[in-house]
Formats: sequence, structure tokens, C-alpha cells
Amino acid sequence: MKTIRIICLAAVFMLLALSLGGCSGGQSGTEAAKISFKSAASYSYLKGLDQKQVTINGYLATSSPADGSFIFLMNMPYQSCPFCKPNTSQLSNTMEVYPKSGQKFGFTTQAVCVTGKLEVSPSESESFTDPFGYEFNFRIVDADYVILKDSDLTAEMAAWQKIADSGIINDVYAMFEYVNFVCTWPQYYVNSTTLPDGTVEKGYFLYAADALNYLQKEGAQWSFGYQRDYSDKLVTSIQKVDANAFSSLIEIIREAEALARRAESDLENGEYTFEQKYVDKFEQEDYIYTLNNAEQLEKENDEVFLRFSDWLGTWEV
Repeated sequence: MKTIRIICLAAVFMLLALSLGGCSGGQSGTEAAKISFKSAASYSYLKGLDQKQVTINGYLATSSPADGSFIFLMNMPYQSCPFCKPNTSQLSNTMEVYPKSGQKFGFTTQAVCVTGKLEVSPSESESFTDPFGYEFNFRIVDADYVILKDSDLTAEMAAWQKIADSGIINDVYAMFEYVNFVCTWPQYYVNSTTLPDGTVEKGYFLYAADALNYLQKEGAQWSFGYQRDYSDKLVTSIQKVDANAFSSLIEIIREAEALARRAESDLENGEYTFEQKYVDKFEQEDYIYTLNNAEQLEKENDEVFLRFSDWLGTWEV
């Protein structure tokens, strides 16, 4: 069975003022500017700090390159994969940090304070791209870090540690991949493949029947989200950790659930058109589908994911 290639993906986020002071000054003795995952959401703000010394607290993702050539810095501990906006390669809630020339980073599961020089892309429409294909508008270079002591961490981090340990945030990201799928399924495609005999089997953009198959077939990629009790189970898991601390997250999940149900209804009721045309990507003619409410669904999909990104960024070390 062929599978759709989904790249991990970006919006960066909002800060709740749970801050510590910078962990060190600049290379020439100047004070490093304290940035956050919230402030990193503003390109204009970052551009004003381009080539300047900055400092930020966070955790290393376990998927940071083993050779220590750079790290993925996140505001959550124990994360294996950098977060991305669904169906994109744009980093979300993740910063890339590069060491000083000739040096390598060691790995730690403890919270760290990073200090280095901020590099910002020439324009918001341009991106840096790393060896893994991830895209981002800024990075921290010529950097080092120090490990933060437990006594340096705020009391509010106890609840955040619980939610991080539970794996719930990964489940919420999976939910958003599902929501993105039902809102934008005509943009998804199956890649071309080369069979053992050398024959090339051309890829194609999804038909409506394919989209339903991914939702309705037992064990298919997004069948978990199509289940009517999926969101209820997710909310119950969050409430078991701390219903009050994470009430805003529950509201976001309910909003995403309502959007997904509307998008599912459009798919089931044939609220789309299609036309046959030549597709350069696959070098053949094929039927291309367009949702009647495509623009509105995509807009709301982006908005609710951004609200989640903003919420996620409120938890700073």
C-alpha cells in the first residue's frame, strides 16, 4: 500500500512571562538579548536583532544530529522530532542552534540556556534549509550552552513537565495532521514509484475516494481522527493531568474537532469539483479535485493551528 509522504512542519510561538535572566553576556562583554519562542514568531522583531548576541532557554530534541553539528532547541523536554506545521517542512516551536567553529555539541536531557549570534534570513519569504530539508527564517550560530539547575526552573514548569511526560502534545500534533488532511486533502498526493523491474508507476493527487479511504479504512493513516470518540479520549487524557492548567488547550482541541467535522461533511456530501488536466509533477493527465469551501477551510485550519502554536509557546523554561 502506498503512503502519502508527510514531512514533519511552522509557526513559532508566544511567551508567558516565566522567564529567567540571560545565562551569559555577548562575546565582547555586551549583554545578550533574551528571546523566546513567542518573540520568534515576529520576523520584524528578529530582524532587529540580526547579527546580535541572544540567549534563550530550552531543551534539546533527541533527534538532534548525533555528530553534534547542531541542535534542535525546543521548549519541551523528551521530544524525538522537531515540530512542524502539518504537511510542510517549516519548523514550529523549534530553533536550530549551531556551535562555534570547530566545536561540537554534546547531548543532554536537562534544560539548557543557549547564547549565540542570531542570523535572520534576508526576507520573510526566504528561508534557510538544513541538511534534513527543514525550513526556517532564523538560526542561532557561534553558540554554546550551559545546563540549568533544577532550582533555576519555575514552579509552573511542574505542570508542563507532566504534560510533556504524558506524550499528549505528540497526540495533539497528530490530531492537527488529521485536521489538515480533511481540510486540504486535494493537495495531498501519492509519489511516483519505480517497480523492481524498472517500470515507473506514476504518482497522483488524491481523488475523493482515496481521501475517504484514508479516513474510513481500518488502520488507515487518518482513521484515528475520523473516530467520533477520538477528541473525547484526548480531552480526557489532558483532564487527568490537570484540567485547569490546560483548559485553553482543551478549547483549542474542541475548535479543531468542530472544523474537522465540517470538512468531513463536505467530503462525504460531495462538496467539491474536479477537472482533468495535465500535471507537470507526474507528467500525465489526471483528475484534480477542488473543495468548494477550500479557501475558508484552509484559512480556519491555519488559524486554529496558530492558536495551538501560540498556546504551546506560552510554556517557557
